Amino acid sequence: MTVSDPVPLVSALDAIYSPAGVLKNGKRWDDLASQFKALFGGATPDFIARAPGRVNLIGEHIDYVGFSVFPAAIEKDILMATKVTYAASAGAQADGVEVVLKNTTPRFKETRFTSRYQDTNSVALLNEGDERWANYFKVAFKGLHPHLPSHILADTNDRRPSRIEVLVDGTIPPESSLSSSAAMTTCSSIVVLEAFGARQLIDRKEMAEVAIESERLVGVNSGGMDQSASIFSIPNHALFISFYPTLAVQPIQLPPSEPDHVFVIANTLVVSDKKVTGPVNYNLRVVETRMAARALAKYLGLSEAKADGCKTLRGVQEAYFAHADIQTEAANSAEVAETLERYGAEAARLKIMELKVEAAFASKREGLTRQEVEAATGYAGPEFEQEFLSSFPIRADTFALYARSKHVFTEALRVLVFQSLCSSTSSLSADKGASVYTSLGSLMDGSQASLRDLYNCSCPELDEVISIAKANGALGSRLTGAGWGGCTVHLVPKPKVQSFIQAIRTGYYAKKFPDLTEEQLQDACFDTQPAGGACVYKV
Repeated sequence: MTVSDPVPLVSALDAIYSPAGVLKNGKRWDDLASQFKALFGGATPDFIARAPGRVNLIGEHIDYVGFSVFPAAIEKDILMATKVTYAASAGAQADGVEVVLKNTTPRFKETRFTSRYQDTNSVALLNEGDERWANYFKVAFKGLHPHLPSHILADTNDRRPSRIEVLVDGTIPPESSLSSSAAMTTCSSIVVLEAFGARQLIDRKEMAEVAIESERLVGVNSGGMDQSASIFSIPNHALFISFYPTLAVQPIQLPPSEPDHVFVIANTLVVSDKKVTGPVNYNLRVVETRMAARALAKYLGLSEAKADGCKTLRGVQEAYFAHADIQTEAANSAEVAETLERYGAEAARLKIMELKVEAAFASKREGLTRQEVEAATGYAGPEFEQEFLSSFPIRADTFALYARSKHVFTEALRVLVFQSLCSSTSSLSADKGASVYTSLGSLMDGSQASLRDLYNCSCPELDEVISIAKANGALGSRLTGAGWGGCTVHLVPKPKVQSFIQAIRTGYYAKKFPDLTEEQLQDACFDTQPAGGACVYKV
């Protein structure tokens, strides 16, 4: 039975890109088809799968804790030109499928793997080497396999693919915090679904959930924002993505304004590979938030402090408010009362939890040793190892429970305020809407300060670009993505965009990367509008 919301099939590039994007990408798509023919013996691809990268406008490092985020897709994307040979035309009864992967970027070497139809045990991930990039396709294949309807894999189905040939092309800079890895996993998932004739049998929500779990097999504790943004985005809209109690996506059009406002992305060109640095950066932060959750639950005296529901800071919040009353809390705090009045109950809950964090860690603002974390959480010895150290490898002498949890609750509140401002002003006149962007910019600035000072995921180059941006007309500037390098995003009035980009070129790239070509500079710093999401294009 077909589903109501599959990954869409499109017939023209203008359903994917803006008019400028069509001009820029049209030749690229033609070239990809031509390259496919040259590399695969003159064969024409059956279809091209497409998945975009994303820029997160606000809401960093909180999706894996269960709080909402506010990203938008960008026009830079991953394309996979694909040819499928089916069992019926293979000349013999196939008992499995061979996947051949090639890439237009020479450093990503050709690779191939085979899998039986009924299990994926033979599909092994590679930990090193120039074929490791294929892991993203492999985890998508392994992740989707249990979700394929039984009749798709049955011996009686002559439409089972015996060979899938794929040529990959990407414009998302790797390790740039624009989510090239999630776009790879998402695009790979689309290829698998289309090749097996299952695209219309699995809806986008299920596909997103599978893609989120699949990427974790590569060793990154992905929270789900990147895959969801790549799959669900629509042109000219950002996405308010929530994960509790289940994944939900709300497209939101940014407020009209006069002058118009756009987002400019500036890549520091500092590589941020969270798969490599995870033990001391990304994955360590995930573990610290889990430690903070258990410590906060214990401080609050929650009877379920050691239950699965309190594994995350979002879980602790839900457990606390299963018993606590917001109105009582508001009566005792002017901050809570003001937040409740202006932004509603969910925002007030976040403000309350922020204050609880202040109280819980009042004497523990600096990093805690393992012994101190054991005392704060109630986990010790083997139980501590199992709870906090068994999922992903980490390395640390101390753990910053206060700083990480403080960031999570304040950042989650900034997302709700950002969403509220966009939603409540979408019907304003353009002249009045312009003033809203000043408030949105301030929220972005607050996010950056928190990421820099509490989450410690900025770096000197990110700070430098943001400083130049703020001095040259940006209303708000922040790192986007995991941090420790990668990209920044800036809110800029449209009339100032060209002078703004020139200031970044002069103040940052000309000094640090003077040998960049004009094409490289254009790829490093560019303005963007929210773009469309993942799709399939029939050749």
